[in-house]
Amino acid sequence: MAEGKKNAVAAPTYTREALASSKKYRPWCDVLMIALEDGKQYTLAEVDAAIDKFKTAKVVEKVNGKE
Repeated sequence: MAEGKKNAVAAPTYTREALASSKKYRPWCDVLMIALEDGKQYTLAEVDAAIDKFKTAKVVEKVNGKE
């Protein structure tokens, strides 16, 4: 038996489409479709981090004709 080694189980990953259609993330489906890349797999922790980053991002308002 190897000492100090644990059997690390990789966290399951999901596509953005699967996450956006899930019951847990349905309220955030629009955010997920913008924040996550198409064709890439994400863990739930990565998705939660992307949602938190979106929620805490500074809103920059641009008014037409003014810069």
